[in-house]
Amino acid sequence: MENSRKEGAVYTTVFSCGENGGNPAPVFLHADGMTDVEMQAAAAQEGVECVFVLNTEREDCDFRLRYFVPDHELSSCGHVTVAAVTEMLKEGRLSGNSAVIDTLGGLVPVSWEKTEQGTLVQMSQFLPEFRDAMPAGESAPAGETALTGEEIAKALRIAPEKLALTEKTPAECVSTSRFKLLVPVDSRETLDSLEPDYEALWTVCEKTGTSGFYVFARDEEKEDVFYARQFPLRSGYLEDPATGVAATALGCYAVHHSLLPVREGLNRIQIFQGFAMGRPSCLIADVKVQVGKIAGVQVCGYSERTEKKGF
Repeated sequence: MENSRKEGAVYTTVFSCGENGGNPAPVFLHADGMTDVEMQAAAAQEGVECVFVLNTEREDCDFRLRYFVPDHELSSCGHVTVAAVTEMLKEGRLSGNSAVIDTLGGLVPVSWEKTEQGTLVQMSQFLPEFRDAMPAGESAPAGETALTGEEIAKALRIAPEKLALTEKTPAECVSTSRFKLLVPVDSRETLDSLEPDYEALWTVCEKTGTSGFYVFARDEEKEDVFYARQFPLRSGYLEDPATGVAATALGCYAVHHSLLPVREGLNRIQIFQGFAMGRPSCLIADVKVQVGKIAGVQVCGYSERTEKKGF
């Protein structure tokens, strides 16, 4: 992929589920002429996650992506990857129906297919890692106090009884790319009304080694549907309307704890996010199960062009 032009961003939104929905995703399609400082400055100017498309020196990859939020570089980011792949297809820079991306977090396979809605991009994630967010007794880290439900509730500014912490739905650190703290609450009403104490929330993130709170509520009727909000750790903004790596973490959590009937093969989970902040989004997390174990994870979604206005 030969290209040395440097130019501004193409503006897109990803995972939209209604008017003004989705996650903004500026795509810098020709970023080989940009320095690290310029990429970071561009993300700071945009105020959201940005993706930068570059050539790769790896023979086993098709191209390279770098990801920046206003405050720092990320190892991976789901929604802007969907946007980058969609825009590269429009430019004719990708062929076939799959590619492998060189990222700071490792090699990331992607695939795509044409549907009635457009181009559905499927981004593979790493197999999940699970870590207890509230270790007790001998499992608690040496010299540290275990995280408590009261501490989580205080950070979210809700009563502890509004948390839906059970043996089957624990507060848990889950990663398919980077760790998120998954926190269940008792209802969508509680979820939508959250007004966190962000400093306290970030302290909990740092204590648990996570990159954000992913607070969720289960749908009252559909076992494969969840509602969620993402509060990232010191990223330059307070809430994210659609978070691919968090959605796949929640999908794996749901399968791992059998919150839906788990079957061999594909298990598809829908996550609705961004509604409380006026940017309705829908993410699809596909979790593949083989012989009772999670064997594959991917986030799926659509990207569409937009104007910078409204970012």
